[in-house]
Amino acid sequence: MTVFTGPNNSGKSLILKELVNCVTVKPGQAEGHRWVAEVEVKSDGSGSDFISWLAERGVESRYNAHLNRSFLPDRHANSEEYGIAVDSAASSWERGELGPISHFLIKDQWTDERLGNQSDSSQWDWRRPASHPSQVLWESADRFREFSTLFERAFGTPIAINRYIPQIRLQLGPVGMEDTAPPPPAELREAYAALPFLNEQGDGMRAFANLLLHTLVRPAPIIVIDEPEAFLHPPQARLLALYLTRYAPAQCQVFVSTHSADFLGGALEGTSALPQREARGLALVRISRTGARAVAHTLPPASVTEILNTPLLRYSNIISGLFHDGVVLCEAEGDCQFYSATLDVIRGEERHDNLVFLHVNGKARLSDATQKLRACGIPTAAIADLDFLNDTKKVKDAIIQLGGEWNDVKDDVLVIQSEASSVLVAKAAGEIKKRIVSIIGSPRGNTLLTQQQIAAISETLKTANGWKTMKSSGVEALDGDSYAAVLRVVSRFATLGFFLVPVGELESWVRDVPRSNKNLWLSRVFEDGRHLAPSEELRRFVKGVRDYLVTPI
Repeated sequence: MTVFTGPNNSGKSLILKELVNCVTVKPGQAEGHRWVAEVEVKSDGSGSDFISWLAERGVESRYNAHLNRSFLPDRHANSEEYGIAVDSAASSWERGELGPISHFLIKDQWTDERLGNQSDSSQWDWRRPASHPSQVLWESADRFREFSTLFERAFGTPIAINRYIPQIRLQLGPVGMEDTAPPPPAELREAYAALPFLNEQGDGMRAFANLLLHTLVRPAPIIVIDEPEAFLHPPQARLLALYLTRYAPAQCQVFVSTHSADFLGGALEGTSALPQREARGLALVRISRTGARAVAHTLPPASVTEILNTPLLRYSNIISGLFHDGVVLCEAEGDCQFYSATLDVIRGEERHDNLVFLHVNGKARLSDATQKLRACGIPTAAIADLDFLNDTKKVKDAIIQLGGEWNDVKDDVLVIQSEASSVLVAKAAGEIKKRIVSIIGSPRGNTLLTQQQIAAISETLKTANGWKTMKSSGVEALDGDSYAAVLRVVSRFATLGFFLVPVGELESWVRDVPRSNKNLWLSRVFEDGRHLAPSEELRRFVKGVRDYLVTPI
């Protein structure tokens, strides 16, 4: 499977149309292309082998006595017109000119066509192979059972086929009894008559079933699907992608354009290795625009494998960054909410930048996730509290992952660490007592303390060092050489797209709101509307992050 991702209007659907056009109109090189310059076609077997393959799939030829030639059906399966002579089709195959026979080789599913009745079919001469997917299900108990099981996992109801009526129509079961030899008993006829027909159900159910029918039951060698998530709820979009990657025949090539992080997550899950089965191939291509210029960034197989092996990317919404023009990674969800709100304020009525704020649950993953997203061609920045600098290995690894040189900041980082670690701030007993009284008030003897009170008391009893002071006061906690060093380090990290909070931590942007609990602090800031009037320093900080992504360095 090849999955094309990217922001809106980046060209994902156009790529699929040009791909189909290259095969159906002018193989080798398409005219007036924007994306697909040419396609390489690989085929095996003779022309007669190709005709035999069609016959195995239920594609029948019709003899025209007037012309003394046999003809194959045209692109429209239900048409009575037969468009290409059998000998011409065989010759086209042998020459590699697939245009006249492309409708046998490509199944393209476009969003505006997906809701048509693709699940019903007519009966056929059972001496011949089935041609329609529903005929395959009617004929094969095993294939029918597999399809019904997959459908039931998605919608909670199995599929039924009434084999006692002339037309093949999929229904929503169960019937509750076994089929019998015809004629069926009255209760079985009534049971089938009570079941609703699939093609009369909602858009999502019909779209899901149609995609499964034409990709898993009777697939073409080339399958093209535009926005498979259309009409589907997120869980079904994810499950559909898992099905397409895990159960589509290995000889099929599947090309998909999608806006859905759920679909992409399902594709990643479906292509991972399982016991008794090797991992399936998956190519990711991200389409983006820089001004008027469009760029396609293909992830190398090693990068896809790395995503599959990184739970943070595979099972989180981090992967949704593929659908935005830029990503800002933060330590926690609260940071994302606050900085996103600030960006909305400073942007005002300007053009929306299509940036998204995502969190990675702590500092440790920030630089690694930034590197992985950038490998996907996604402009990515990160925001971290100032105490990120207190771990030498973490700082060194981050600098290298972000493309910098450790020696450029090594001496300054060691100066900062030495200064911050050498300072101890012990609290006087009277101060501790006063603080605890303010936390618990005047409770009765049997009153239980809340978890928030316990956490606040625990924090009060801690002896502060320079790092704690830096978190609350920022770079201003240092002076002299260490102050100059921290300014240089903050500036150097910013050039690499890694923004250290100059005021120390998130809560220090609004100092007059109590910061004992980040969630309570954030709620108070939003409830009081404090986020609507960011300080000039906060404006400059967030603008710097935005500018880095909108005009990458």
